[in-house]
Amino acid sequence: MHKACTYLVALLLLASACAASAQILPSEAGLRFSEQISNGPAGTCGCFNLQGAALDANWNLIHPAPGFRLGLAFDAALENTGSVSGAAYGLTLSTFAAGPRFKLSIKKMQPFAQALFGIAHGTGSQFPQNGNTLASSANSFALDVGAGADYSLGKHFSIRFLQADYLRTALPNNSTNWQNNLRIGAGLTLHISH
Repeated sequence: MHKACTYLVALLLLASACAASAQILPSEAGLRFSEQISNGPAGTCGCFNLQGAALDANWNLIHPAPGFRLGLAFDAALENTGSVSGAAYGLTLSTFAAGPRFKLSIKKMQPFAQALFGIAHGTGSQFPQNGNTLASSANSFALDVGAGADYSLGKHFSIRFLQADYLRTALPNNSTNWQNNLRIGAGLTLHISH
C-alpha cells in the first residue's frame, strides 16, 4: 500500500506541475467549512461526524464551448472528531486529491462536477495492522467524486453555497478496509485574473 501511495503522490505532483507550467497561478482558489458523515468501524454501529476545513484550487485548461470549462482541480481537506462511534479514541483525517473539474457558467451561477484521486491520512485513532497490533496512523487511496455551485458576488469573489462529495477511503478497519463518507461544504472562492 505504501508503494501505491508513493506512486499516487508522484502522479499528483506531476499533474500539478503540468498545470503550473500552463499557468503559474490557479484560475480560482477556495476555502470552505466541511462537515463529513462517515460509516462506523467494524464491531460498532452507526455513523459519526467529522468537522474541518478544505482548500481547493482550479486551473482552467480548455474552453471547448461557450460557458463550459474543463480544468484541473486540487483539493486538500482536514477534518476531526473526538470520538469514533462512541469509542474512547477520535480521528483526524486529511485528504489530498487532484483530477478533472467540469464547470459551467450560467449568468452568476457556476455549477461544477469533479472526480479527484489521491491519498488519505488518518491519525489519532486506532488502525489494525497485521495480527492484533494497532497503529495510531494509516494511509490509503482516496476517491473524491462530487459537485457544487458557486454564486458570483463580482469579478473576484463567489460564494460556494454548496459542495457535496462522496469520499471513499481504504484505511484499515478489521473488516472491508473501505470507508464511505459524505462530505458537505460551503465557503468562499477567489477568482484570480491572469
